[in-house]
This record gives sequence, C-alpha cells and structure tokens, in this order.
Amino acid sequence: MPKLDWIEDTVLDAAIAKFRRSATEALNQSANRQQQNVVDPFMSLLIASTFGANSREGLLQLQNSNSALNGMANALGLFHQEVLSGVEGWENHDAGYDLECATRRILAEVKNKHNTMNSSNRQQVISDLDTAVRQKGQNWNGYLVIIVPRTPRRYTTRLGTTRPVYEVDGASFYHTVTENPNALHALFDVLCNELTNSEEIATYCRQVMVDSIPPRIEEEEEG
Repeated sequence: MPKLDWIEDTVLDAAIAKFRRSATEALNQSANRQQQNVVDPFMSLLIASTFGANSREGLLQLQNSNSALNGMANALGLFHQEVLSGVEGWENHDAGYDLECATRRILAEVKNKHNTMNSSNRQQVISDLDTAVRQKGQNWNGYLVIIVPRTPRRYTTRLGTTRPVYEVDGASFYHTVTENPNALHALFDVLCNELTNSEEIATYCRQVMVDSIPPRIEEEEEG
C-alpha cells in the first residue's frame, strides 16, 4: 500500500531523502557560514544575555543554530517544490516561478510561511507571476502559495494584478494539485513517521500542525 495515494513512493522517498541531506548540510555548514559572515558584536552580546550563554562555546552554538535554521528553511521550501512537482502532470520550473501544470494551465510560486517575504519581495513575486501568466497566454492562472498562512484557514484571494493571479494557503493548493482535500495533512503524518522516533516530539508537532494549518476537511464538516 502506498504511503500517499497521490504520489509514488519512490518519488516521495527521494524528496524526503534530499530534504534530510539538505538539512544536514545546513547544520554542518553553519559554522563555516558564521566564520565567513561579518558577526554583529551587539547581537552576539544580546543573544548571550537573552539565552543565558555563559561560555564562548555556548554562544557559538546558539549562533550556529540560527544559521542552520535559516538553511533548513530553504531546504523546506525546496522539499514542498519537489513533492508537488512529483505529482502526475506537474513540473518543477525554477526559473521565474516554482511549479507548472500545462494541462491545467496553472503556475505557482511556493513560500514556506506568511512572513517569509517582506513587502518588497512580495510585490516582486506577484509582479513576476503576473508577467509569467501574461506570457503563457489565455486561461492560465498564477498562484502565490503560502504553506503556513497567517491564520489556519483555507482561502484563495485574487491579488491586485491585471491577470488571474491569486494567493492561496498550502492546504488548499495541495488539494488543488492532488485532488485530496487533506493531502498536506497526510504528508505531515508521513514525515512524522519518517523524521522522528519520539512520540513526545510527534505529539507536540501534531499540535503545532493543528494550530498553524487549516483543519482537515472532515473536521470542518463536523464542526
């Protein structure tokens, strides 16, 4: 029996393996990035004071963790791109936007979280999607996908462009791609099994999922 009914196990397993490697590389390279970057002495002092670091080694570990988390966030964005492009009919695009489905005339840019972009970045992404839809021609739609939205609700909002460009939450877009209303939740369940052996951690992360991602469709219907 497949892990998910909308993507082949070999494709999903490859995406998870790549995600693991990228996250591990981000951790391993964090010390090198810290050495190459200009370190803010004021921030160093503030971090040490706030987190109670009493040694140089403790402070470096905190700074390296922050650097590693930034790299892991990038790996997570690529993971969603790999998974979605692994669904039949969808392709990884990369240049200008992330995903394309020619048969359904959809293109998309995928972002991890609602605060991933600042105002300037957001306007540039929207402008790029608008341009891409124009170049594709009639009946194409563009989507700015926010995997973790500001509030845990499903939505599709038309953006202020001259062409059909929308912002959509991750659960709704996974539904669009896979035709499974709870595809994002099912993917998270698989990752819980693949990435941790701790039931305590899995339980905590599942609660974070409930608080951050729109509920499963059956939960909405029961409510």
